[in-house]
Amino acid sequence: MLETIDYQKIFTYFEEISSVPRGSYHNEKISEYLVDFAKKHELEYRVDEALNVVIRKPASPDCTRDEPVMLQGHMDMVCVSEDPSHDFQKQGLKLQICEDYLEAEGTTLGGDDGIALAYMLAVLSADGITHPPIEAVFTTDEEVGMDGASALDVSDLRAKRLINIDNEEEGVLLVSCAGGATARITFRQEKRACSGEVVTLSVSGLTGGHSGTEIAKHPLNASILLGRILAQAYEEHPFRIVSFTGGDKDNVITREAVCRVICDNDPAALAQSLQKHAQVCVEEAYSAENGIRFELQRESVSHTDCFDIGFTEAVLRFLNLAITGVQTMSGDVPGMVESSLNMGIAATGEDEIRLGFSVRSQKESYRDHMLQQLKWLGECVSQEKAGFEFEVHGRYPAWDYKRDSLLRDIMIEESRKVLGREPRVEGIHAGLECGILSHKIPGLDIVSMGPDILDIHTVKERMSISSARRNFDLLLRVLERLAQ
Repeated sequence: MLETIDYQKIFTYFEEISSVPRGSYHNEKISEYLVDFAKKHELEYRVDEALNVVIRKPASPDCTRDEPVMLQGHMDMVCVSEDPSHDFQKQGLKLQICEDYLEAEGTTLGGDDGIALAYMLAVLSADGITHPPIEAVFTTDEEVGMDGASALDVSDLRAKRLINIDNEEEGVLLVSCAGGATARITFRQEKRACSGEVVTLSVSGLTGGHSGTEIAKHPLNASILLGRILAQAYEEHPFRIVSFTGGDKDNVITREAVCRVICDNDPAALAQSLQKHAQVCVEEAYSAENGIRFELQRESVSHTDCFDIGFTEAVLRFLNLAITGVQTMSGDVPGMVESSLNMGIAATGEDEIRLGFSVRSQKESYRDHMLQQLKWLGECVSQEKAGFEFEVHGRYPAWDYKRDSLLRDIMIEESRKVLGREPRVEGIHAGLECGILSHKIPGLDIVSMGPDILDIHTVKERMSISSARRNFDLLLRVLERLAQ
């Protein structure tokens, strides 16, 4: 179907890949396809228990250097469909061409990261191109925690330079990524029965966004903002928390939050105080968050369960003292966030309030410093007022900026020639497989590249055909340079 747009077989392979089910956690068939490809082309390969595949190709006859280069991308794709009956475990994708874009009919395209597989297979199968020895590394389950890269055995890999093909913007060369972790904080206390008037304050309409890519814009966090208003009102009219909720993903900046409280003395005065402080925040944030909305409700209840005054104070102090947002900026890459935190989860259980933080930094030492800050703050505010638990999950390593990089220099020079403009050299404030691989192979020289792919992980995902061609040309030129 893609014969009309094929270019050096990259779209031939993309079409073949698209016919193979390869959703996250279901890498069996695509891994088998890659093994069959290696056998067909009589290339050395290995496959591991995580279904990662490594395929090797000897240097071209005109190569003057024996040092291999690693090409790397991930097999799995995010599976989203307009048709709930579409079975991604059994069915492939229906590709379609719309002007300069390649799309999938009613589903995600899987350009992230199918184009990496297509590029790598085209290089591995090509005759007549100049290249050093190739170590092509195909990893599994990147989209759900980078599990394949974490499990990859690198003991037999010789490459000291890695071209990662998992970037979705032409003309952008990624040269670092953040490491991170998830912090889980729990304030625990058995609730007590109470009655009176429940006052509910909710905030909505905030911008939100991904806590890696959007946090540099300094959007407000609904839970933190709500905590500020509650603390100010508490000083005037003490209350007890019934529940506090906001967000359900630690790596998403919270757009909406709700708190229910009960006031023994003067609930009307409390409501007025909350309204007053909320209005101040609306005016204060108008230029940056002009869609912000607060809603206040009052309801008399004969019975509910709530936390006591001491517990309420501990939670409010934590919400108002917690470090959040951008913490440090990179000194190597202008304009790049180096370290940040995001409180993306606030949830109330039967006898607890749970908070979830996404902690990111290009410097692993600073990541650990921020985690320690959260732990110590929780211990300080809780004391004897509330039980306190602190857990860290899912640590992943950073890919730090390499000041001296031959690969980066070559890719900048060749990008100018192929694209006709100066490339942007950037870091990304999110986790990539490059971080895991740089941790496994110290000193690895890495650059991440890729063609324009829009609206990834949605049914509107589409890849620029012309951009995919240009970036393959760029890859071939870089390999030729590395072979000289």
